[in-house]
Amino acid sequence: MTHTYFQLQFKLLNRHIKDFGLSPLWGWLLGTIIFILGSKFLFARTSYAGFLYLFIAGSFLLNLSNRKRNRFLKGVFSRQQFSKIRFIENGVVALPFIIFLLFKQDYLFALGVVILSTALSFFNYASGFNKALPTPYGKRPFEFLLGFRQYILAIIAAWLLTGIAIFVTNFNLALVSFAGLFLLSVSFYSTPEELIYLWNFNRSPRAFLAEKAQTALLQVSVLSFVPLIALLIVFPGKWWLLAGIQLLGYLYILLFILIKYTSYPEEINLVRLLTFGACVGFPPLLLGLIPFYYSRAAKQLTTYLP
Repeated sequence: MTHTYFQLQFKLLNRHIKDFGLSPLWGWLLGTIIFILGSKFLFARTSYAGFLYLFIAGSFLLNLSNRKRNRFLKGVFSRQQFSKIRFIENGVVALPFIIFLLFKQDYLFALGVVILSTALSFFNYASGFNKALPTPYGKRPFEFLLGFRQYILAIIAAWLLTGIAIFVTNFNLALVSFAGLFLLSVSFYSTPEELIYLWNFNRSPRAFLAEKAQTALLQVSVLSFVPLIALLIVFPGKWWLLAGIQLLGYLYILLFILIKYTSYPEEINLVRLLTFGACVGFPPLLLGLIPFYYSRAAKQLTTYLP
């Protein structure tokens, strides 16, 4: 029965690739190339890439601990089958990270990914919360509310990594962990909401996008406020770098929101994701792409908003 489950998951992944406009073969090939090039870029830019690699791998593994997903699996499979599925899935997700780390001869970090993958296969972090986890976001639009609850362990890990960097007075590690908070926040906007939610906004597309942007910037500021203040106190001479990361984080979130509503109500396609990735690698592209996608998003939303 577990074999059938993995066959179904593979077919669903191929269907998602087809939705991006690619054949499954080209999709898997392109994904492999992007992973390898992205990993090489990461390890070329910072000597603390191994720690960030653990953080990224852990974020993907935590996705497999989604409360609704695991509740469904427990209802369909026996306890033994459920444990087997979690172990295999975690291993599949961790395998690319392990292979690349072995290729880099970073055996300690490769072992760290193995241990992390194995431990999380027996751990369902969401199952321990009988009540909704409190957040600092109240009843504001849902992205940060849900993202905070779903990725709470990844957020805590980023905060702890920043604290460790401050303790050992390592600014580069602090910068990586601080920037990771913004990239994590971007992922909160990856899923389009239902039309019924959009229809609750009785305003024009431009006013809707303005409110979305204002809310997102306010909420990510709440998420990054404590680490930013701590870093400014410990590294006052690096204020301009921290301000630059904060500004870039704002712009990346703004761009991703616009890209999301350019594709609405469909999910963001591969071309737009690659465009966003290009902006991460070359920030000056933001100057042209933000106004471009703003006009496209406003036009797309005229179908659903007055």
